Amino acid sequence: MRAKVQIGMASFQFMVNSRRAIFYTFLTLFMFEVLGASFIEISLVITLPMLISSAMQALVWGRLSDRIKRRRLLIVVGEVFAGFGYLVIWTSISIWVIIIGLSLIEAVWSMSNTGWSALFADLTDPKERSTLNGRINGLGVIGRIVGITAVGAIYDLPTPGAGFPFVFPIASAIMFGSVLVLIALVPESKVVPSIKDLEGTPKIRRGLRGLFKSYPPGFLIFLGCWAFIAVGWVCYMSLFTVYLRIGLNLTSMEISLVRNLNSGVGLVAAPVAGFLGDRLGRKFVILEALIIQVAVTALYPFATTLVPMLVVNTLGGITRPALHTVGYALAADLIPEDQRGRLFGAYNAAWTLSFGASPTVVGSFYATWREGAYLAGGFSQDSAELQAIIDVFLLSTVLVIGGALIFTAAVREPRRNREVVDPQLASR
Repeated sequence: MRAKVQIGMASFQFMVNSRRAIFYTFLTLFMFEVLGASFIEISLVITLPMLISSAMQALVWGRLSDRIKRRRLLIVVGEVFAGFGYLVIWTSISIWVIIIGLSLIEAVWSMSNTGWSALFADLTDPKERSTLNGRINGLGVIGRIVGITAVGAIYDLPTPGAGFPFVFPIASAIMFGSVLVLIALVPESKVVPSIKDLEGTPKIRRGLRGLFKSYPPGFLIFLGCWAFIAVGWVCYMSLFTVYLRIGLNLTSMEISLVRNLNSGVGLVAAPVAGFLGDRLGRKFVILEALIIQVAVTALYPFATTLVPMLVVNTLGGITRPALHTVGYALAADLIPEDQRGRLFGAYNAAWTLSFGASPTVVGSFYATWREGAYLAGGFSQDSAELQAIIDVFLLSTVLVIGGALIFTAAVREPRRNREVVDPQLASR
């Protein structure tokens, strides 16, 4: 990949991650302590948008990407639509305006995720894909740190949560800027639609059996394991910032410090994981990251003050960049070139579906059930909420252990040196 394209892809990821951090780091806390949302409501703001994103990527955008081969165009349209959507939500902030508004935005915005995954695969050589993805994700981590620091500085000004509404126009501005960078530095995919593409997409086999047969068996097994791992890993995510506030009584800047040190590890973890994935094997690196994640969630209940939490959560910063970087590369190894749009749509759908559904279906419902049990046992409201979140940490530990065992037994890593790459494409 040429240096100019690498700079463009990395700059886009920097802006994407800074925008995500600005918007999502304190969103659930804002809904909990300012808007008065319940555990289930603060999880729905993640679940419903992700469900729609998953469906649209798997059923619409992936197939459209393979048909027209205009990956960059999908990214541009998705980002611009979302930028204007944020501004609309900003005009009337409430619990359900945020939940429904983000859900509608994701229906179109999700084309950006599908376009990005396919475009990156189109422009990279499989032998360097994991390493390049690690470098790009490293700059994305810097963007995440910048975003978290910015929102942490304004969140409690002048009172807790008062500064959060300003993140809507800030996030929109970043989206529009990322589109300009992408257009200026990153070329459109040079993959030419085949005659089959131009005639139309193949007919979908009917029924679940036919649907499963349309996926390469190795990729389908990987997809199921990946979804299970994601469910266990992220089931506590929507409650984590709330835990830092009610469990450790941290200020917004202290919360930003906890999140930033976690992100900062990714500056090293992403490129190192990518390098090791290319040299030692994707599967090996993924399993090592999962072992670290198990240790982190098991230790969260014992990190009851700022310093221990900084240590534990900083260790946890290895997991996210390692799984994103190497997991994507393993998926790319398993996906045939002529099906990248559709199957990356399915990959992103499985990932985002698990990311979205797990905090509500697993995390918040379990926390709500445990909170009720503690209240019935005579706990105060604050104590019941705190203990319920701790129970979700322990549940996550068990689920990730199970996912790692299934992944070890079921997933087989392909030999990448067998893949033939167009030298002209690889040189771009």
